[in-house]
Amino acid sequence: MTKFYEKNYQERLAEIVSDPSLAKSFQEQAVFEHEKLIENYLTDFSLPVGVLYRLQVDGKKYVVPMATEEASVVAAANNGSKYLGNIQTVYQTHSRFGQILVVGDFDQINTIYQANQKRFKEIADSAYPSIVKRNGGLQQIHFRQLDGNHFSFDVLIDTKDAMGANIVNTILESLADFLRARNVSVIAAIISNLPTTSMTELKATVSGIDQATAKKIADLSHFGLIDLHRAATDNKGFLNGASSVVLATGNDWRAFEAGAHAYAAVDGNYKSFTSWKINSKNQLTASVKLPVSLGIVGGTINGLKSAQAALRLLDVKTSDELAKVVLATGLAQNFAALKALVSEGIQKGHMKMQHRAKGDAHAENR
Repeated sequence: MTKFYEKNYQERLAEIVSDPSLAKSFQEQAVFEHEKLIENYLTDFSLPVGVLYRLQVDGKKYVVPMATEEASVVAAANNGSKYLGNIQTVYQTHSRFGQILVVGDFDQINTIYQANQKRFKEIADSAYPSIVKRNGGLQQIHFRQLDGNHFSFDVLIDTKDAMGANIVNTILESLADFLRARNVSVIAAIISNLPTTSMTELKATVSGIDQATAKKIADLSHFGLIDLHRAATDNKGFLNGASSVVLATGNDWRAFEAGAHAYAAVDGNYKSFTSWKINSKNQLTASVKLPVSLGIVGGTINGLKSAQAALRLLDVKTSDELAKVVLATGLAQNFAALKALVSEGIQKGHMKMQHRAKGDAHAENR
């Protein structure tokens, strides 16, 4: 008997859909090139892609594609970016973070770790030689005790301009096999979605607002640092902007958001991603620092024409440059939300866009 996933598209569709009009709808939206991307392919689900028309980061101006269904997001990002001017990079690091999780005796495992540094590098290079040819690959391995008999081999890998999950996991599994052969009890080997070795930090100075508004924004920002309820909402607003760029460029927005939320609680207290403060010159300033592991080549990106087109429009040359643009978009979105909240409220602009989305041009005046 043929298994469901082994059947062709028309056979699967006939088995699960009896309504001809529903089957037609699925087929009309299908992009059959995408059958190779996922199992049991049915159809495509599309989102509108708008643009943040002019975002400036480190002196370069970008036209930023944003994939989102939320009516006010693109408008808010465009509004917010006008006040932030040239957003600047404070620093960046670029190493993907993988873990080999083991249990056992510290002395035994540590002895293996200390004695095989050169061998670890050889195994990693052999596991994924193509990344080595591009001057990437294994950078460092650290051995960390988590509690009495639980340990982590923290493996840092340069995946160049790929997000690199497959590269990292392939190398990790080869290293794990080496450890198993030496009687180490390996529980799992997997990339971490909290890549604290792949960080991006940005800063910005706001212009064009009065001091009273600036002070209110700084106060509202402080609430996000001391109250997790406010922090969760603030961070969702930031991700409205940032994740829309991650999604538009064919990257894994779930991994990005998982890392961001985990880092927001890295000291044990969940707080806002961003911080807005008044400096000694009475200027409102912003900062954001998050782990970001994205790609501009490889994986699903190569199979999605829309992602390739978005990256061409964006004109980023490296995955690190994409990381800057993603966080800068989140910063613009965050500023627009904070400014609205401390002035006219969030609903005026939001409902205006909602009515427009519904085709009700006069509802906002009722």
